Amino acid sequence: MEMTITQKILADHAGLEEVHPGQLINAKVDIALGNDITAPISIEKFREAGAKKVFDKDRLVLIPDHFAPNKDIKSAENCKLMREFALEQEITEYYEVGQAGIEHALLPEQGIVVPGDLVVGADSHTCTYGALGAFSTGVGSTDLAAVMITGELWFKVPETIKLVYSGRLNPWVGGKDIVLYTIGKMGVDGALYASMEFTS
Repeated sequence: MEMTITQKILADHAGLEEVHPGQLINAKVDIALGNDITAPISIEKFREAGAKKVFDKDRLVLIPDHFAPNKDIKSAENCKLMREFALEQEITEYYEVGQAGIEHALLPEQGIVVPGDLVVGADSHTCTYGALGAFSTGVGSTDLAAVMITGELWFKVPETIKLVYSGRLNPWVGGKDIVLYTIGKMGVDGALYASMEFTS
């Protein structure tokens, strides 16, 4: 059976000929993302591990976008911690408060994520980059810290749900309408630990 897009990307990044749903693999990450809520925890774990340098200063993206402008002292401290870490590590893809906007719109706009990439981010909406033909998933802050150190992470190869759409859209009906309809049919956990591939 032919591998899905997700399986092809994961196999390529794990250095394997093929992978199968349920298989545990270790794969190299192209882009790792942290924001002003999650990155401070990752930075703390990075330091606790005794790490001195991130795996690649050009492939770690840090964006303070949740508290811009800062809503209180704690959020300002989180942004300050991230800024200082970015300067210390010479992170090329650090976007200052007010320079960026929504992280998941910024990465595609800047050409940081491209088709075939393997992307992890300490944010549940990281799966957004699947729309670009990348494999992307949210991870915890501790997992992000591990990627910051090694550039790799373990993954359980997900099952793939192939969604085939046919026909023509009515006027004023767009992609978001289709996705909301699909979510309504599947339920909130209908694709738990699965990748969804859309086609027509």
